[in-house]
Amino acid sequence: MALEENLSASPSSSRERNVWLTIPNTLTLLRLIAIIPFAYLVTVGKDQQALILFILAGLTDTIDGTIARRFGQTSTVGRFIDPLADKLFTGVAYIVLSAFRSGLSSIPTWVMVAVLARDVLILVGSLVVYRTSSNAGFKPSVYGKLNTFIEIGVVVCFLAMGKLAFIVPLLPFFYILLLASLLVSTADYFRTGVRMMRAPARGDKSGH
Repeated sequence: MALEENLSASPSSSRERNVWLTIPNTLTLLRLIAIIPFAYLVTVGKDQQALILFILAGLTDTIDGTIARRFGQTSTVGRFIDPLADKLFTGVAYIVLSAFRSGLSSIPTWVMVAVLARDVLILVGSLVVYRTSSNAGFKPSVYGKLNTFIEIGVVVCFLAMGKLAFIVPLLPFFYILLLASLLVSTADYFRTGVRMMRAPARGDKSGH
């Protein structure tokens, strides 16, 4: 789940519980805690161990969502901390893989900056849209979902290249593909945000 998916979340339904202690929330907290050992493993060059932890974290994201829906354990807290944990994990992955790999291969700085800049722009844009139109109903688009998949895929490929040498010459292509998805998905959310801000004005005008 990604940050933009949280922007589309509807207000708490009658089935959504305003509690902290649920199995999905516990898994999400464990995912947040796992960021610390993941960052350490990456900075010391233990990429295979870091990859295993990254994959396990991804599995907990799938499991907690399934449990929440299947057993009615959705909660207001979980609706916000789950995408936050995902974005923090991915963001930290790009930061440490780019800026804290002294003497080791690293993700180019421009890739890290592009990934973080998109998240900041979407966060700031969503706040502007909400303050302007009191509308936070962003729906995750195919571009946003594809971008999330590519972001995660680049991290996985980078961490796996030590064991899979054929990945190394493909990385520059993956970086360009990631940049393209960042630009397209950001432009799509910008277009959606502008349309959402204009919608109330059209509604007010038609009401007179």
